[in-house]
Amino acid sequence: MPYKRYDITNTYSYRGRRKNENVVFKTIMLFVIPFLIIGVILGGFYISYLCNVADNNDNPVVPVATADEALLHEDELLRIVNEAYPLEKDFVPELTAYNGVELNSLSVKPLDDMINAAKEDGVTLKLKKGYVSYEEQAKLHDETFEKLKKSGDLSQIKAEAETKKICPLEGCSERQTGLLLEFDSPLNSDSYKWLIKYSVNYGFILRYPEAKESDTGMTFNPNLYRYIGKDSAENVRRYDMSLEEYVTHISIR
Repeated sequence: MPYKRYDITNTYSYRGRRKNENVVFKTIMLFVIPFLIIGVILGGFYISYLCNVADNNDNPVVPVATADEALLHEDELLRIVNEAYPLEKDFVPELTAYNGVELNSLSVKPLDDMINAAKEDGVTLKLKKGYVSYEEQAKLHDETFEKLKKSGDLSQIKAEAETKKICPLEGCSERQTGLLLEFDSPLNSDSYKWLIKYSVNYGFILRYPEAKESDTGMTFNPNLYRYIGKDSAENVRRYDMSLEEYVTHISIR
């Protein structure tokens, strides 16, 4: 039997190996190899990421609005404003100037497309007014009331009621949204006929039609068009609805 020198620093297994050597070896196997595996996996992910970046640089992805953003715009575009649903005094939408007229920014591009399309058809659409502030609306309402009152045909109470149908109280007008636009388009003019026929293609509707006065609470006005988005505008025409009817319709579907 081979002679083994006694070693006070090591003990030996029955196979003749030092037990401390087994512990060191197992420790290396237990900790080093998993780290190597993780490193290989992470390296693969990194290489894949670099490949995707390179592809995206060649074919950039155009950002798409999220569903929440689309819903947010829909709520704004279909918002009805009247005495029952007034706007806050300090409400101001995001505004953009278009030919000297302030508008809700959401309506600017569709409006520009519509005006250019009308021009190609030989029709000039003249925009007169867009966004009106709370304070300015109060002034317009008072001026309208005074004109009706001075006409002598209406009592003060009736003049007040009629004024609201023509020029609502401050906070109760959709002009404050910047989405209600006033054109110079008197009844049966070329601009009126063009707008009635084609405005929905660009997301606009005649806001206060003659046949819907009981729904809108407003007197027929051939000059006022509201931007609500192309899909909604086409549906309003398809169903022959006022904006009030349409909003009620989609809310109970």
